[in-house]
Amino acid sequence: MMDSPSNHNPYFNLTAIRKPDMFFGRNHLLRRFYAAIANRQSVSLVGPRHIGKTSFLLCASQPKMRERFEFDLRHHIFVYLDLREYLHKTCEDFFEAVSNGLIARCPDSVDVRLPSKSNGEDKFSLLLEQIVDQQFFPVLLLDAFDNITLNKHFDPEFFAFLRAQATIGKISYVTATISALAEVRHRGIADSPFFNIFYNYPLGPLTLEEARELITIPAIEAGLPFSDNETVWILEMAGRHPFFIQRICHCLFEEKAAHGVEQIDLRHVKKLAYLDLRLHFQDTWNRLSETEQLALHDEAQQRKNQPRELPELSESALFRQFVRNILQAKVYEMTPEELEHALDNIDDAAALGETNLRLMSLVSQRLRNDISPTVVEKGMTIRTILNEAFERLRGPVVRSDSDPTLLNYNILYYRYFKYHLKNEQIAARFVISVRQYFRYRSKAIEALLNILFEMENASSKDNL
Repeated sequence: MMDSPSNHNPYFNLTAIRKPDMFFGRNHLLRRFYAAIANRQSVSLVGPRHIGKTSFLLCASQPKMRERFEFDLRHHIFVYLDLREYLHKTCEDFFEAVSNGLIARCPDSVDVRLPSKSNGEDKFSLLLEQIVDQQFFPVLLLDAFDNITLNKHFDPEFFAFLRAQATIGKISYVTATISALAEVRHRGIADSPFFNIFYNYPLGPLTLEEARELITIPAIEAGLPFSDNETVWILEMAGRHPFFIQRICHCLFEEKAAHGVEQIDLRHVKKLAYLDLRLHFQDTWNRLSETEQLALHDEAQQRKNQPRELPELSESALFRQFVRNILQAKVYEMTPEELEHALDNIDDAAALGETNLRLMSLVSQRLRNDISPTVVEKGMTIRTILNEAFERLRGPVVRSDSDPTLLNYNILYYRYFKYHLKNEQIAARFVISVRQYFRYRSKAIEALLNILFEMENASSKDNL
């Protein structure tokens, strides 16, 4: 008798993926990676937590994965070392662990002989000489390498020694870090030339095609495929983050296996997936910089299809929901009050850049080429958009105080866009009471808001 599909949920990876069959995507990066290693170069992998750095290292080192590509790496010895516990260890600990790893991974045909008494550095150096002399080439896969570069026990001499071995062609290093190596090193090694020997390969979200493969193929092979609608739903909930995809697929697969294909309540699955991922979301959030948190705060409140600074996180509807929950924010909607607040600050670019109008898709689109726009840059962009909306309010006619069709335009003209007159002065200019003036001003702001809505909707369609 066959086991039920619930016993074969393929989306079980809470930790790193170790089987190449469950490693999806990254083909372009793998080819670049193998090309660098084949040429005895060193590589720095950089990416946020849970993006797949460890999975990449573990799977890329396996013969089954290497066989998919055209590079001859049969004489390369891949040694993986987990450095998560090395924030307080010493150079001697490192060399001992690396040397033991090399000995364990050497093929039987490689004869290594070491003196009974030798310190870590000498032992490592002697091992490299013997391995290279026998036409083999070591590749060290150093996961969580930032725990080494932030550890003051590892001094300039240590990194100079490592660099020398790579420079003379005895070894290649592959490091995996959350941030670029230049950003994760203690002050004592800030000027070390060791960090100049690496090709930098960022590890970001999967491509859309890779994300679809990760969603669909394991479920098909497990005999309980996801429908097209379910696949679209998973992409909306998870974005293109591989770990988010794995966990949401896991929850949906379990529900389908337990309750049948026709009885799935996606709202219930969404709650299960959110609870499953919440601690991971919190850990990710805590590790972000203040600038990154601010960017995600803004992106969590924007509508769909907006340009995103951190797409691996903010493309996920569940992660955006988490951000809104912890910041008690709501999906952004323009209101007359928010527009009036912006108009009161129209000459102050910094203050304007902090208003909620910064969340408009118009602003995001016009700042698309700026990696990290400043508050002032956002404010100047908002001012430009407001002026454009204001001129649309006037239309093709020539401005005149006596034209009753331009009353909305003229009130805004004298109050915000040109002279900044006091409310009483504007009421006297148009021979109306102050009470009437405030009613007219509210209508003028609503008219300007409607034009902004039209511009915003048009920009959203253009961005589809």
